[in-house]
Amino acid sequence: MRLLILLLLWSGLFAQPILLDGHFEDWKEIDNLYLDTEGDGLAGLDLLSVSISSDSARVFFFLEFAEELAILKNNELTLYFDTDNDTATGLSIGGLGAEMAWNFGRKEGAHFSGGDSTRIPHGDIGLITLPTITSRYIEIAVDRSDLPPGSDLSEPIHSFTFLLVDEQDPQGDRLPDTDGGLYVELSADGGIPWETCPLARFADTDIRIMSQNVLHDGLYNEERSPAHARILRALDPDIVALQEMWQTSNQATIAYLDSIMPLPGDQGWYSTEMEGHVVTASRFPIMGNWTLWGHSGSRIMALLVQIDADHQVLVMNCHWSCCGADENRQLQADTTIAFLRDAFSAGGQIDLSPNTPVVILGDMNLVGDSQQLTTLLTGDIQNEVEFGPDYPPDWDGSDLRDLCPVHLSERVAFSWQNEGEGYSPGRLDYIVYTDHVTEVRNNFILNTRTMTDEQLSANGLLRTDSKVASDHLALVADFSILPDPEPVEERGLKGFFKGIFRKTRPD
Repeated sequence: MRLLILLLLWSGLFAQPILLDGHFEDWKEIDNLYLDTEGDGLAGLDLLSVSISSDSARVFFFLEFAEELAILKNNELTLYFDTDNDTATGLSIGGLGAEMAWNFGRKEGAHFSGGDSTRIPHGDIGLITLPTITSRYIEIAVDRSDLPPGSDLSEPIHSFTFLLVDEQDPQGDRLPDTDGGLYVELSADGGIPWETCPLARFADTDIRIMSQNVLHDGLYNEERSPAHARILRALDPDIVALQEMWQTSNQATIAYLDSIMPLPGDQGWYSTEMEGHVVTASRFPIMGNWTLWGHSGSRIMALLVQIDADHQVLVMNCHWSCCGADENRQLQADTTIAFLRDAFSAGGQIDLSPNTPVVILGDMNLVGDSQQLTTLLTGDIQNEVEFGPDYPPDWDGSDLRDLCPVHLSERVAFSWQNEGEGYSPGRLDYIVYTDHVTEVRNNFILNTRTMTDEQLSANGLLRTDSKVASDHLALVADFSILPDPEPVEERGLKGFFKGIFRKTRPD
């Protein structure tokens, strides 16, 4: 029998605002729509629960599994939608007449109409899945206006029935266990409106750091260079971390920045003599640089930037290995923590003054094992034979902070988007920092596709700029150095309590 969730009883649930960022605190106030029996699937995935929310634009799913999985590979999990709640139309499956299906592991979907099946890509339904790393918890969003895809409805749907099936095995898990699916009525309440973030710094003294993978030397691509120039001028950063600068030298990058964003007087942008395909440029002098991974084609490069007479910042610009290179990414995470251990203690290749801020940012390509991010944030080194023991990576002995900036104009945090690829938008780019000694003020991801006309005009941007410039979006964070951080001697106890109160997943 179909499980009916009445709008009268659940209207508050569906009006809850969801921030689609791969963190899950906002789901704690939303009750489970369905709890599945653990271990009831005889093969493959083990689904435990599903929750639903929505706003005026999207429908959100929150899935819990018994074990971690990568939602976009190595699985046959399929989501079926009966968008007209009519068992006589669409594909007949599990007591539904499904107009649409999406298989997450194969990254493809289908639209069923009149006995015909049409393949659909993720862009046709506005699909977003986070996190991109393995997790027991997965957030999924689809556009209400695209259910079903290509629909000409006068307004987004207000109800649908759905079914989740692990099709890896005939005896695989499904949710719900009985035929008929789960019927959902969506509230007409769009929830709390998202407050559009300003581009400007909150204070002139804030240090603005920007990161972007420019996609194959995009600064010097004739068609894409103007879009990059408009983005850089609009963001007006103090420090720029660029990735995929395969054929562009540091000096060429400096010349480009000097031409589009000249500094006052006879000042010019700084970079280093050490070349690599990650390039960092700064308005402030650079006092030293270190290659952490690779030779001149570095995947990680650290620079010590002199902000003023009293303050320095260590900036680590990263372009970790792509795609299925889990082993390399774990080694890169281990390398980063080993370098911080060296930097925070006397001797070795680098000695930082106590409480020097550290910012690690760039295209981390985190699309595999969650341990890579865990190592980066907590200092949990996996290859201790080569890289030494675990090391708490903030000055007070606590974890680093994952900033997780959000788009200016909507509640999403993906940083990569390419409708021509099989993968739906994901979070590949990160800003991680020592929050014991620094505070982040304004921060955001720039996506001109969804900015208001007023924002675009006021900042000299075109709606197409983000799409033309790169498949990665620009990340921005404004840092303020805290004047009197707690003494380093208190690392252990402070770190213990900070770790307790900063969980990023449900218990």
